[in-house]
Amino acid sequence: MYRMILRLDVGSRAEDVRLKNADGKEVSLGDYLGKSNVAMIFFLGGFDLHSMRSLRDFVNRYPEIKGLDAEVIAITPELPGKVHTLTENLKPPFILLSDPDLNAVRKYDVYNPDTNWTWPAAFIIDKGGIIQYSFRGASPPNTPDLGYIIMKLRQMAEAKKM
Repeated sequence: MYRMILRLDVGSRAEDVRLKNADGKEVSLGDYLGKSNVAMIFFLGGFDLHSMRSLRDFVNRYPEIKGLDAEVIAITPELPGKVHTLTENLKPPFILLSDPDLNAVRKYDVYNPDTNWTWPAAFIIDKGGIIQYSFRGASPPNTPDLGYIIMKLRQMAEAKKM
C-alpha cells in the first residue's frame, strides 16, 4: 500500500497559474484573488461528453455561483484554437483557459501520466488564496459535483456573514 501526497489540497495556499484565454490574453488566478472566491475546474476538453455536460452545468448555474461571491475559471489542456472554438460555441459567462504545456495541470496534481492529459478536477479557492475544497476525479465520467460546489460556496458566504 502507498500513500499519495498532494502538494495542493484543502488548507494549502493556491499556486498562481497564468494561462491564455480564447483570445490569447494571459489570465492569472491572482487577477481574481482578493476580489472573489474562485471555483477553478479542470476538464478534459470539448471532445469529452462528460466534461462538456459538466461545463454546461457550470454555465447554466453561473448566476447562482456569481451570487455566492465566486467566479469560475475552467482549464483544459486543449490548444488555444480549440478553446476559442469551444468559447464561441458554448458562450460561457466565465473564462476558459488553455494549458497545452500542462503547467497548471501539474501544479494542481491533476496530471494523468497514462494519458499525458488531465483528470477532471475542481478547487474552491477563497479570496485569501487558500484552497477550501478539492476534488480530483479518477476517470472522465467522475466529474466534480456542481451541487456540492455550490453548497460549499453557500457555506463560505454564510460564514462570512457571521
